[in-house]
Amino acid sequence: MGKQAVLEAVLFDMDGVVIDSEPLWSKAEQQLLARRNLVYSPQLKAVMMGRDSSEAVGLLIKHYDLQESLGDVVEERNQLIAGLFRQSLRPMPHALQLVRSVRAAKIKTGLASSSPKELVDLALGRLNITGLFDLILSGDQVVHGKPAPDIYLTAARELGVSQENCLVIEDAPHGVAAAKAAGMCCLAISTSANESELEAADRVVKSFHEVNLQSLRKLM
Repeated sequence: MGKQAVLEAVLFDMDGVVIDSEPLWSKAEQQLLARRNLVYSPQLKAVMMGRDSSEAVGLLIKHYDLQESLGDVVEERNQLIAGLFRQSLRPMPHALQLVRSVRAAKIKTGLASSSPKELVDLALGRLNITGLFDLILSGDQVVHGKPAPDIYLTAARELGVSQENCLVIEDAPHGVAAAKAAGMCCLAISTSANESELEAADRVVKSFHEVNLQSLRKLM
């Protein structure tokens, strides 16, 4: 990033970054496929992760040649994940401490998730953390999902911050691509993908225990 960049906003992805949900998404997809006597393919994870619901389910339908409507399968998948969120949703270790330290420094916070609004609202509500974010955007509030930059450009615009002064925290290759396409600095956390898949990020860490406000500022 240019030397003139100043950290004015941190934009967090939700799944796998703020909430420990990637294993729950895999479980929901396993359940969905088991109803059809099909076996979940782990290779699908990499191509589905970070995409909005319609695109992710479209890939799943194509992979398994399901003769069902996209809308029906999206709805079923959302119902399954919602049930799992209600049962066993947890924040990512140390993630909320980082969000709170960013807020305490008077830096704006945004949540930019590929998940639909109903699931974003459910997750944040379950953990009682809706108030930690100055802005919350979901995948169904933008025209093009990640890896397109739409959601991050929209977040910067709505927060009133220039894109070069935003830092994005992501866990998926598609999310990293979206952040870089938006002209933003990107920190990737390798909880859901390997470091090699996240190499387009400005820095890759294994967990939030390696990250603090000072290291975010230094990354700019």
